[in-house]
Amino acid sequence: MSRQTRSPRGNIARAALKGVAIVVGCVVVLVIGLFLLSSWAPSWWRDSSALAAEPESDRRARDLEQNLAAAVSRVRPDGEAWAIRIQDADINAWLAIRLPAWTSHDPTLAWPIPGASAQVRFEAGHAIVGLALEGRVWTGAFGLFVEPERIRIEPGSGAVGRMPVPAGAAMVAKLLEGEGATTLSLPRAYALGDGRTLELRRIDIVEGAIELEFATRHATAAATSAPR
Repeated sequence: MSRQTRSPRGNIARAALKGVAIVVGCVVVLVIGLFLLSSWAPSWWRDSSALAAEPESDRRARDLEQNLAAAVSRVRPDGEAWAIRIQDADINAWLAIRLPAWTSHDPTLAWPIPGASAQVRFEAGHAIVGLALEGRVWTGAFGLFVEPERIRIEPGSGAVGRMPVPAGAAMVAKLLEGEGATTLSLPRAYALGDGRTLELRRIDIVEGAIELEFATRHATAAATSAPR
């Protein structure tokens, strides 16, 4: 029997098909991997229902609410600096337990996206905000900076589940403040019900907590001076 020889064209075609199969296989594996990464919540994320069911969460939430109210309402000398430290675990407990109670009485406090739940994690220098929606957790890192007339919120990287999205947090700014926005901002001063003004002077974000320094200005002083 004579041995059949393969033509150069046939060899090229088979090599090309093999190359295409390898590329397609890699793409499929990549797509599956990205899908799984986007489906897995970050390691720090807690199931909201389980978090709300823990007795410790109820204590944390109520303590945060009461301690913050007491600190803000306390009468101090005009302009005297005072500070508070809030752990991210306390904020997450409040979001899971007390926020729903507040929104049931005041619907304007509800999340702008129905069905979403939020949690926060503090790392050195920035806050990571997570939003659970439709089976996935969307996260974004934000820096907070006190400026003369505002608190500047600078968005950084983000993720869907555990899949990194480099400009993910910036998308939040565009959604909230328009297509051209790159930052968000909040006012530095807030009027209290008794005529005094609460000024935020310093923000430090450390591992697991945020440290805030305030000054309470009396009505006459607040009317004649701007935030420092």
